[in-house]
Amino acid sequence: MTPPLPPNHPTPEPGPRRSGHRALAATLVTVAVVMAGCTSPGTSARPVSTSVPTAGPDAGATSRYGTGLSGGSRPTTLAAQAATHAFATQVDASTSAFVAAVGALQSDVAAGDTGAARSDELAAQADYDSFRVLETGNAINASTLDELASDVNPLESFGGLHAVERDLWASGPLVADVSALEGQAPVAQYLLSRERPGPEAVAVVAVDQLDWAVDVALPHGQEQYSHLGLVDVVATEQAAHRSFSVVDPLAHLVAPALTATVEGQFAALDAQVAALGPPASVPDATVATATRLALSHQFDATASTLARLAALLTPYGTAGAPS
Repeated sequence: MTPPLPPNHPTPEPGPRRSGHRALAATLVTVAVVMAGCTSPGTSARPVSTSVPTAGPDAGATSRYGTGLSGGSRPTTLAAQAATHAFATQVDASTSAFVAAVGALQSDVAAGDTGAARSDELAAQADYDSFRVLETGNAINASTLDELASDVNPLESFGGLHAVERDLWASGPLVADVSALEGQAPVAQYLLSRERPGPEAVAVVAVDQLDWAVDVALPHGQEQYSHLGLVDVVATEQAAHRSFSVVDPLAHLVAPALTATVEGQFAALDAQVAALGPPASVPDATVATATRLALSHQFDATASTLARLAALLTPYGTAGAPS
């Protein structure tokens, strides 16, 4: 039995639990690659990290994730291509929303409307949460967008969304911090617009999003000045569900029973998250420890099952994507 935890700071699983999901996924991916090579003589594994189309709508785009195994039936190939493009469209929408929210934030700060600026900051934070795990490949850019005071030395300054959060709910150089954030938002939009991860990688993104909620957002509230950390929890869960949704059609062709299980787990997770209430108006202190533990367990269970499903999508990588 999990021992009682201090209010609002559950840690139902220690840190290594996250790496356990990734280790499981990595092991299953290896098995999937080997099996694909054994059962499909015409299939060859190739890395896609250097795959850069030179013509067509994806010219210059890169794919840093997943494998590039060719093969599979025409329905699965089409579903894999659709998933890759749907995810790219989804990321474009998220980064565009982030840039727009930061722009609105800057306008409201210039107008001296603190109430509207606070709403804009929370909206921008939620938009950032939807693509934060994709930013791990560029730690410098990520730090300019979402740095915490605890990420720097005591006498050093920090920037990004949390600096603006501090300025709005406590005090600080608001205009300067918003201006710096406004300059960095389009950088993230541009860098992520070039990514074309394959289906297995998209599913792993969803796993990482769920893991981040369990490891960070639930036990260690990130909104240290507004104390509205549910914004991160809800936005990350919704982002994970959206990421899964783009590979759902392919997953149904590959592993219908396991896919149905993940769908059911997400449905349960959606209901638990919705029951929390409007995230921008629910203070961290009002969320009971038991509620946080129940959420952590559901996030974790969903991530575990999805990691197994992600591995089965390995043979349907970026090979065959139109260029």
